[in-house]
Amino acid sequence: MKKILVAAAAYAAVSMAVPAQASDFNSVQTDQFVADFAPTEGKKYGVLVLGGSEGGKPKDLATKISDMGYPVLSLAYFKEEGLPQELNEIPLEYFDAPKDWLQARADTKDDGVIIVGWSKGAELSLLLASRDPSYKGVMAIAPSSVVWAGILKDWTKIPSSSWTVGGEPMAHVPFAQGVQINSLVDLYEASLKQETFAEKAVIPAENIRGSVLLMSGGMDEIWPAGMMADDVCKRMEAAGGSCSHAHYPDAGHLLNPDYPIGGTDEGNKKAGVDSTAKMKAFLKKLN
Repeated sequence: MKKILVAAAAYAAVSMAVPAQASDFNSVQTDQFVADFAPTEGKKYGVLVLGGSEGGKPKDLATKISDMGYPVLSLAYFKEEGLPQELNEIPLEYFDAPKDWLQARADTKDDGVIIVGWSKGAELSLLLASRDPSYKGVMAIAPSSVVWAGILKDWTKIPSSSWTVGGEPMAHVPFAQGVQINSLVDLYEASLKQETFAEKAVIPAENIRGSVLLMSGGMDEIWPAGMMADDVCKRMEAAGGSCSHAHYPDAGHLLNPDYPIGGTDEGNKKAGVDSTAKMKAFLKKLN
């Protein structure tokens, strides 16, 4: 348990290493959601960016997409003033307003948005797209194929589902109890073996209408993103959907040398360069 708590602390501390947001991001003044927005020239699909368990506005990931030349809404869904302080029972309805806000702008296309997320934000991105055909594309770094239990500050407590619909917790995979584990990866892998829960908590990726780009590292120290990404693509491809999976054997959780959650330095550097190129190509194709 001690090793798990240490790894969890490192995971949650990602936000502490995030550099300052670019100056072209400005706070969105609304009481419906908490976000920053960066515009761009030309009329393109707005991009909704979601962070992971670090919480707050996903500054680094949002800046990366903005620097590619796209209008970006950097959205917080917990751990900001006026929002839940823990990633537990977050209402999916909360994400309707920011999506509509992006579509309604004069400088973005009005027939949909693109959604980007990493880690828990990747789980959320796929879940939202599976429920709403207006998402034209999904880019997910370290994705999940199932809905997971939430993440509480006190890992000795049992969380509910990460997400709710209509005020009710969604079916989710709870963390396994009474099993021998030495890391977060062990915990998530053991939890996935709870077949009854896992089957009910599967994200229905076959319902996603937009194109999907998944990216994962083979040395992920959080959860088995590569295996889960393969599961997502299998479900989509069986239904005739468009899904590609870029896997980097020597990279960690976020494919980023600045956040070494697993992987080698060289593996993360190469994955960072290649995944960025793939993201640029994916966005260009959709626009």
